[in-house]
Amino acid sequence: MVLMNAAESHPDRPATIADVARLAGVSTATVSYVLNDRHIGRIPERTRTKVRTAARRLGYVAQSSARSLSRGRTDLVLVYLGDGGMLRNRLAATELTRLGAELRKAGYGFLLHGDPSLRGVRAARAWAALRPAAVLADVACFTRTNVDLLHGSGVVAVGVGREESPLVPTVLLDDSSLGRVAAEHLVERGCGDLVALMPRDPGLRPLAEARVRAAREVVVARGGRIRTVTMGLDPAEAWEIARGWSGGEGRPDGVFGFDDQHAGMLLGALTDAGVRVPGDLALIGAEDEPLCEMLRPRLTSVGVARLRAGIADLVLAAVERRWDPARAVLSWPTHLNQRDT
Repeated sequence: MVLMNAAESHPDRPATIADVARLAGVSTATVSYVLNDRHIGRIPERTRTKVRTAARRLGYVAQSSARSLSRGRTDLVLVYLGDGGMLRNRLAATELTRLGAELRKAGYGFLLHGDPSLRGVRAARAWAALRPAAVLADVACFTRTNVDLLHGSGVVAVGVGREESPLVPTVLLDDSSLGRVAAEHLVERGCGDLVALMPRDPGLRPLAEARVRAAREVVVARGGRIRTVTMGLDPAEAWEIARGWSGGEGRPDGVFGFDDQHAGMLLGALTDAGVRVPGDLALIGAEDEPLCEMLRPRLTSVGVARLRAGIADLVLAAVERRWDPARAVLSWPTHLNQRDT
């Protein structure tokens, strides 16, 4: 008798747990135990090897919905990205990568969900349908109605933002020190008329606003002034700003670029427009990306150190009902990397 694999016998559908059991010559319960690492001591190693070999041969992927039936949820943490603004910022993207790695170590799955059309109850229903253990999203995404819906489905809702939400446990992100350190550096260089670049991307504006607010506090306290100029990551926009400053009228003596990408793009435009950096104005970025060393002149930037405890610890604390608001503020340690600008 020749055993056929699932692709040969049922080419129009994916392999099922029954296919694996049939090929391995065991029950579906045994397959479930082996693939979920349950009752390991009671199942012989030879049997476990047969099951895993059969699953690999058939390309079998266990369905999380089946595993979740007994608990009403999966060990999945869903992160809602909205319009994807978090992924367009290196600092936030780095923390998301770390979040995924640490959740996997803790035995949880990690899913990025990015449908920007979802709002309110529609969003909560879409999230709850995936039976996650938790949903992590910007605090603005949560309403009383959709939080109640999530809780009724056994899903823990966790917010991320700059201010604490009264509806959900909130991970408070504080990178305002990048703006404070940048402003202190410019003021100490003798700059008193500053410009802070604001990104045109709406997904990045909340990040920029916190940094610029901290920079403004420093500048005003030292008797200077600071204004904002909006600039997208567009060479044409950077050139328009640089050209307007090339004659000297309205030109600041210091610029905080919000992040290194915006600062670096402006630096290139200023050089093309004949504005000397740092001779005519000083320029500083934030996040200290590798590109700072590649630019000419090399870009001074405020760098950040790795957080001692990341977002994963807080998400797990919420899921495991040990949330502590006093530990929910994540503040990035900063340092100045002074280069040429």
